[in-house]
Amino acid sequence: MSSKNTRKSKMAKRVLLMSGITCVMFLALVVMTIGFIKVKSDNKQNADKVKELNKSKDSYSKELESVNNEKDDLNKKVTELESEKESLADKNAELESVMTAQGIKEKAAADKKIVYLTFDDGPSDLTPQFLDALDSYGINATFFVTYQPQHEDIYKDTIARGNSIQIHTASHDYDKVYASEEAYIADFNEIFEYVKNVTGTTPNYFRFPGGSTNSYGKSIVKSIAKDMKTNGYDFVDWNVSVGDGSAKATKDSIIAKIQAESEGKNHIVMLAHDSGTKTETLAALPEIIEYYKANGYEFGVIKGNLDVSFAQFIDYEN
Repeated sequence: MSSKNTRKSKMAKRVLLMSGITCVMFLALVVMTIGFIKVKSDNKQNADKVKELNKSKDSYSKELESVNNEKDDLNKKVTELESEKESLADKNAELESVMTAQGIKEKAAADKKIVYLTFDDGPSDLTPQFLDALDSYGINATFFVTYQPQHEDIYKDTIARGNSIQIHTASHDYDKVYASEEAYIADFNEIFEYVKNVTGTTPNYFRFPGGSTNSYGKSIVKSIAKDMKTNGYDFVDWNVSVGDGSAKATKDSIIAKIQAESEGKNHIVMLAHDSGTKTETLAALPEIIEYYKANGYEFGVIKGNLDVSFAQFIDYEN
């Protein structure tokens, strides 16, 4: 009987073990099924996300293509505008050339108030400070230069800042310059070629040393002016002077002089100097500019085909 009970007990244990194993396997199957379902769900979600990303990618690609097309269109328009600008510049240069050849000059309107600030005898160590003063007011001036190769960078900087360079004299030696018409032309050519090579600009105005009525060259200046005009160059004197040719000139005397001489004039060519000793002129420059601004003057530069006959002391064509 005891042996029979033992067998029953063993059988019960086996059944219990098999049931446990079956339960474990069932639970494992359930877990695997749930995991499979979750993975399948995750895969679907990931697939949906991939689809959305691909849609976004396609959308961005189309937008990028549209932007690139707009960029190409803008670049074409810029190229066209640059071409038109070059064409207009060529036409303007051609027109100026024709006007020069025919002796036609551009006159400022009679009622227009305009002042041309001009500086002789530079460049010098002071010239950069003159340029800074002009820049601080956003205006430009005309520099009638001499031959100063040690200041090559200043010639370049003068042009780079939007100013005009015209010709004064290479040597500023009156005896040499006015020895003959040929001597004058030789002196002119020396500084002209230097300026052209250094700055890339072609001056077409000049100022006689001492002005066109100076006593040294009175017998030849008319002939020089006529010959120079034939070759496309015109001379400029002035109708207002700051008076800094005198060593006694002060800031106050300079300002008083330009105010007195500017009275009643709409078109002004103002003579000053930017040589190394003209510290009083430099000190007066801001107040000179403010005076002209306060009185409604525009600031111009001398170049192109400007009619400067209002600032010429002599009538060289008669």
